[in-house]
Amino acid sequence: TEVDTANGVSRKSMSDIPVLVVGSDALNDNLKQHSTGVHYQSSQIMTRGLCLSEHCPTSDEALGVTAILCLSGLPADLTASILAHEAMHAWLKLHPNFRYREQLPLRVEEGLCQLVAFLFLNDGLDPLEEDEGMIGFYAEEERQKQSLENESIPSDVKLRQYFKFCIETDQSVYGEGFRLAARAYASMGMQELLYYVALNHDFPPDNFS
Repeated sequence: TEVDTANGVSRKSMSDIPVLVVGSDALNDNLKQHSTGVHYQSSQIMTRGLCLSEHCPTSDEALGVTAILCLSGLPADLTASILAHEAMHAWLKLHPNFRYREQLPLRVEEGLCQLVAFLFLNDGLDPLEEDEGMIGFYAEEERQKQSLENESIPSDVKLRQYFKFCIETDQSVYGEGFRLAARAYASMGMQELLYYVALNHDFPPDNFS
């Protein structure tokens, strides 16, 4: 199995994880079965996605990630950020430095996952333009007509900005963790941040150097 030595997780093991787009009933059923209720504490990403895993009760090893679930019917950018968040959960569960019996504190794990979701919204998707593809007088006239008809429908650009804003301003433990993770990421980068968290099970203090 091919392993990326920079992150310690097999690329095949990540790509083999089933990703299921499900309805709200199926997602809620799995939330009740596989979570402790903490997912309901945030109004943001985790109420719309779930990473399912199994572990060995007599060892430190996670046996694997069985599936990633994502709620159906969501805007494309929101779906992408949810999947990025859940993929980070899966990566942490599979990485040898983050063993199941030594679980990260909720604020730390969810903060890292929200950081990845935010970075994916910011840098991982194709750039958007408000008037992409609209040129010429008739195109502008048509754009104005459509704008009047659909003035209550936000553009893709505004939607993406809103999704990032939700992550940044979330007042739950998810948002608190994100802001700590983002500050650490800005000062030390992702690889050093993950190395620090693996050793300390916490984010570095603001004056860490």
